[in-house]
Amino acid sequence: MPRPRILPRGDPTQVQMRYMLMDMDRLRSHEEVRPRLLARLVDEIRRDGFVRKPVLVESRHHVILDGHHRFEALKRLGCRRVPVYVVDYDDDSIGLTTWPEATVKSVTKAEVIERGLSGRLFPPKTTRHLVSLTLDEVRVSLDELR
Repeated sequence: MPRPRILPRGDPTQVQMRYMLMDMDRLRSHEEVRPRLLARLVDEIRRDGFVRKPVLVESRHHVILDGHHRFEALKRLGCRRVPVYVVDYDDDSIGLTTWPEATVKSVTKAEVIERGLSGRLFPPKTTRHLVSLTLDEVRVSLDELR
């Protein structure tokens, strides 16, 4: 299992992140998922035996910022833990916009948190978080997550 780490903040425009495995029941979604995309991802993760990319989560309330489909796929595969990158959502270098095809045309960070806390989810693929740091692939086996 990869060790938790804090990625350096050499460039003030880069987001500071911490990698860890987090209990699934601590995470909160703010968006719904697309059923067909979810089914494909469940099949891919089951076939590979691991998840490739951690879920991006804000530090205060553990609202998922990116990776709703990965989170739901791991849940369906019986996992109890999820690999995550934890970030300070108040960091100005984390941008927020919406996807061009989104039905909601404008959204704020406060609304993302409120939706995560209330359970009133945005439609799938509404929010698009822009992070000024490459999110490394971290292969974590399903056995480590169960």
